[in-house]
Amino acid sequence: MISTAILFYAAMAGSLLLSLVGLFAALREPGLRFRLLWAVLALVGVGGGASAWQDPAEIYWFFGIALPTVSYGAVPGSWEPQTLRVLFPLGAFAVLLRVALHRRISPAR
Repeated sequence: MISTAILFYAAMAGSLLLSLVGLFAALREPGLRFRLLWAVLALVGVGGGASAWQDPAEIYWFFGIALPTVSYGAVPGSWEPQTLRVLFPLGAFAVLLRVALHRRISPAR
């Protein structure tokens, strides 16, 4: 397997893991206002890369906003290739920052 493909798959796993950590951090934080909104924001990604399943060494960079941060796309019977897409988990970083600030300013439990 080509090293570019391994790095791309690692970025996919890291993005998904960080998004899930942000999601559960928002849902489990006591006293956090707009908890569900923060939880959804944890799944939002901005900008990233896409790779065709048949040639994972070729990565196409793009800018976009999407939910979730990692996705797979395929259209049965289509000429388009199966694609894997990963986005930078900006929403998860925002949620983790908000939870950290909430813990800092909230009184001791």
